[in-house]
Amino acid sequence: MIKAAAIFAIGLISPTVFASTETALAFTNTRPRNSIFARPVSTSSIIISSQIHHPTAHRLSPKPKNHQQKFSNKNRSLTRIHLYRKFHDYGWNKLMSDNDAEIDTVPEELKSNASPVKGAPPGTNVVVNLRSISKFPCLAATTTTADTKDDGNREVLRLARSAFLETQSPTSEALITPKTIHVLNFVLFPSPHIYEKNDSDGESCGYLGLPIFGADIVTLPGNKHLVALDFQPVLPLDNDDDGKQKPSLFPRQYLQLEEKLQTIHSKYQKSSSDSTPLLPWGGDIPPQATRFFSPYALWTRLSDENAMDTVDTVVWQAFQEYTDLYLELMGAVQDDVDAGKLGLGAQTDDSDNPVLDGQ
Repeated sequence: MIKAAAIFAIGLISPTVFASTETALAFTNTRPRNSIFARPVSTSSIIISSQIHHPTAHRLSPKPKNHQQKFSNKNRSLTRIHLYRKFHDYGWNKLMSDNDAEIDTVPEELKSNASPVKGAPPGTNVVVNLRSISKFPCLAATTTTADTKDDGNREVLRLARSAFLETQSPTSEALITPKTIHVLNFVLFPSPHIYEKNDSDGESCGYLGLPIFGADIVTLPGNKHLVALDFQPVLPLDNDDDGKQKPSLFPRQYLQLEEKLQTIHSKYQKSSSDSTPLLPWGGDIPPQATRFFSPYALWTRLSDENAMDTVDTVVWQAFQEYTDLYLELMGAVQDDVDAGKLGLGAQTDDSDNPVLDGQ
C-alpha cells in the first residue's frame, strides 16, 4: 500500500504532466530494482505523452475573482500555499549551493512539465519538477589515497533524486486545498561500493550496506495525506540463525547514530499509556513490502481537520531531523573513506556484492 500511495496519487492526474518522465529518470543513471522509494513516480502502468510543456504553457487568464475564491477558499482552514515547497528546498539546500546548479543531471527540457486541472479555474495546472545529481560538493573528499578503484569519484553518496508535484493556481502559487494533489518524493542513494578493509592487505572484507534515505509526502483529494520517511535497508534485516537478535541497520562503527535515529523515531511514533503518538502508525505494511522498511520508518495517514497543520509542523520537523541525521551518517562515512579506514570503489569481481542487489 505504501508503494502504491504515490502511484495512486499520480494515477489521478492528467497523464500529460508526466511526459517523458521515464526518459528524464533514465538520465539519473539508476533503476534500483528493489527500492520502494525509488519508483513512486515512474511506472510502466502510467501512460505518458511525448510532448514537453513548460509550467507556464497552459496558463490562461483567470476567471473573475469570485470564481477563483470558490475554488481556493471553500474551506479556508484547509488551504495552504506552498506547503511542500519548503520540504523540497530544505533537502536540496543541504546538498547544493547556488553555484552547483550545473551538476543537475536532468536535461533542461525534461526538468519541468505541466497539465491543466480539469474542473478548476482556467490557468490552474498540475506541475511536476524533476531534479537529480550524482556529484556532491558537500561531501567532496579532502584527501586522495592510493586505493581509489574507480574513476576517481570518492563521494559516498552516488545519487540524489526528487520528483516534486504541485497543483498551482493561475498566479503560480502552489495551492493546497481538499481538492488538490501534491507529491514529494526525495531519495538519497549511497554508493554500493563502500567496503571494510582487511587489516593485512587493505582489500575488501565485506561491503557496507548503507541504507537509502527515502521521503514520500502525498496529498490526495479529500484532505488525505500519506507520509513515509525512512532509512531504507538494502540488506535484509532478518533474524540471525539463532533467531535471537536482529542485525543493526547501520554498520557497527556508526551504531551511535542508529541510537539517535531510534530516539527520533520514538519521539514521533511511540506513545506512552496516556498519550497518542505525534504521528500515528499508518497501518500494516504488506508482507511483500516489509523487506524494504526499517524499524525506524515513520509511516502515517492524516485526514482529520488538523491534517495540514500536522504536515506543516510535526511532519516538517520530522523531515528535517531525518534528513539531517542521514547526512550526518554520510558525513561520518565520508570521513572514514577519506582517512583510509574504509575503501570505496568497484572490485574486479562485484558478483558477490549483495548491496548491488539491494539497491
